Order: sequence, then C-alpha cells, then structure tokens
Amino acid sequence: SSGINAEWPLRPGEMSKNTNSSAFRTVDVDAYDEDQYEDDAREDASGVQEVQDRAAQVKQLLNQTKCKDALKLALQNPPLGHKDTSVKQQNYETVISVLKAFRTPDIDQAVEDLSSTEVDVLMKYLYKGFTCNPDKSASFLLWHEKAVKKGGMGSIIRVMVDRKGV
Repeated sequence: SSGINAEWPLRPGEMSKNTNSSAFRTVDVDAYDEDQYEDDAREDASGVQEVQDRAAQVKQLLNQTKCKDALKLALQNPPLGHKDTSVKQQNYETVISVLKAFRTPDIDQAVEDLSSTEVDVLMKYLYKGFTCNPDKSASFLLWHEKAVKKGGMGSIIRVMVDRKGV
C-alpha cells in the first residue's frame, strides 16, 4: 500500500460538483459587524437591590473581620451588563472596601482561595481601580501581583478582551 486513499477522489471533477450551490452560506456576516454590536444590558431593579444587599452583607462580614468571606461575596455576580453606572460604581466601592480591609500578609492566601472566575472578576476591579483611583495604584499593585500569580497571563487576557466592564 502506498499510503494513498484509493477511495478518494472517486471520479475526476467530483469535488467541485456543488460549487454553484450557495446553500452553505447561511451565516449573516452583517450581524457580526462591530459597529452594530450591542452588549446585553441589564436595567432591572433587581440588579440594584442585589448590589445594595450584597454591600450590606459585605459590611457585616467586614465588621466581623471575615475578610476572605467578604471578598468572595463581593466578587459574586458583578453587575457586568447593567446600564446604570451608579450600580456598577456602588459594587466597585464595595469590592474596594474589602480590598482595603485586608492586612498585607493575608492577601496571598485570600487570592489563593479564589476560583479562577473570581480571580478574573478581581482583576476587572483592579484595572478599574487603576483607572479610577490612580493615587491608590500602589495598593492595587500588590493585589494584582497575587492575582497574576494565581490566574496567570490568561486572566489578564480574559479581562482585557472582555467587553463587559465592572
């Protein structure tokens, strides 16, 4: 055996027999035009209430010095697609209050206990912190270092290409 498949092609010209057909062209490429792209947006009141409830629960956990639990809770279900920027801002402030509550030696273990999804959400908030509060960037850099150690470069890439910001 010469290693050539004797069954293919069976007849000359058989491969190009259906080239006049356009049935395979069922994808509407115009639907994927970047200029027409719209994010899935949430405008529901439940998102507002959820963020407010989470902020209260996080504050309660911080008062009990349960910083790790507060961090996990603060990173749950962020209002990514919400149109109301005040809701996103309130959740951002909740996350930042948790980050500020940690002592430096406790940060490494706190990040190690996070899932990969939680690390990605944390990275989103850190990058928002870099842009919104550049004067506090030094404290965010320590968190960023630990998050990169846990999540790797993939975490940075996922956050940078994700269109839905926090």
